[in-house]
Amino acid sequence: MLTKEQNELVTRVGPGTPMGELMRRYWVPAIFSWEIAEPDSPPVTIKLLGEELVAFRDTNGRVGVVGARCAHRGAQLFFGRNEECGLRCVYHGWKYDVDGKCVDMPSEPAESNFKDKVHVLAYPTYEVAGMVFAYMGPPEKKPAPPLFQWTQVPPERRAMSKVWEQCNWLQALEGGIDNVHSTFLHGGRPPGLRYDESNPRNRGRNFSKAPHLEVVPTDYGYCYGAMLDMGDEGAKHVRGYHWIMPWNQIRATADNSGHIWVPMDDENTMVYNWNVLFGDTPRKDGGSGRAATAIVEEGPDTPAWFRDSRRHVGSGNEFNVDVDVNDNYRSFRNRDNKYLIDRELQRTQTFTGITGLNTQDRAVQESMGPVFDRASSTWGRQTWQSSRPDGCSSRPRRPSRKAVTHPASRPRTTGCAPTRRCCRRASTGTRPCAASCNC
Repeated sequence: MLTKEQNELVTRVGPGTPMGELMRRYWVPAIFSWEIAEPDSPPVTIKLLGEELVAFRDTNGRVGVVGARCAHRGAQLFFGRNEECGLRCVYHGWKYDVDGKCVDMPSEPAESNFKDKVHVLAYPTYEVAGMVFAYMGPPEKKPAPPLFQWTQVPPERRAMSKVWEQCNWLQALEGGIDNVHSTFLHGGRPPGLRYDESNPRNRGRNFSKAPHLEVVPTDYGYCYGAMLDMGDEGAKHVRGYHWIMPWNQIRATADNSGHIWVPMDDENTMVYNWNVLFGDTPRKDGGSGRAATAIVEEGPDTPAWFRDSRRHVGSGNEFNVDVDVNDNYRSFRNRDNKYLIDRELQRTQTFTGITGLNTQDRAVQESMGPVFDRASSTWGRQTWQSSRPDGCSSRPRRPSRKAVTHPASRPRTTGCAPTRRCCRRASTGTRPCAASCNC
């Protein structure tokens, strides 16, 4: 349980808020490359950490993420003309480059140099794996590029999507790094039905639904293993998770997968979903894993989102099946239509009656309200065990609060470790390699 003051500390992300300023020290996922695929293509509006922005790709292929409004009269640059290495406001013709500098002001006399004194907000960008990241923090604090290992595989081995979740980022992330709920929300059975025992995790669930959690705090967040006793088999099923501050989850699956919960503002989150197959993964197309679908072949009718990730992402996150790309990436099954819950399906086959694993997540997390008040939360007596030498226990929100409240008191803030990690180790539930690891 948190106090109201602590809850405000970790949920509010706008400019000038402690959590918002912390998040601005990281590379922020801003937009997919395919959304601004071609030079001089139409600009796209985005919202990051409470700020209204516009993304565009200029004539030379450079990506700009700039303030949404013209410096002159505040007109929206979304309506602008993207041409000749700049975004031109259609109101009076003022034009800005990807660095936010005003490079043309045709409404002023030719001899005027006033344009040289005008600029709009602009953030540095980094493009990798079909995703554009923006850095919104102090220039002198800019971290290393966000080269997670999942960004280094070819498109044929990657699946990606995003979906708008209508609630605060933290309640979405908390669900994503909570192993226990998957036994109920995603995999639960109506009374009298057992779990499929061909799967070792399900055999453990048939014996016990209360895992033991072992947490390993790290300089980047933490990793933990959720252990289910498998009864007479004399073994435990272990599933590993990594939380990499401030919003990355990596979990152990048959492939390697995760989510990134990026706050649009205090009450809305854009959730990026990814999974990859590494080169040595012994899998075949058509298997049961999330990324084990046939490669989408390129052709004249292939949707643009398969350009940089050529596999289906599934799990309630598929574009044009689960997610409406024409409605700001809102889920087709949403709170307005009660997620199309099927009560007969719930009665006879599944725990929720809602189709799509992550649709189920969005249903319960959005039902908690725009910003959940953790002062009213009641924690169960879950078994946590820390692997720290001092035996100190670890709760999911403590590293966040510590990083937010003590950013200036140490040379290296908790969670501000280099972002390049051997994330593949998530599939074994072991700690990742050191920051200097080159694997």
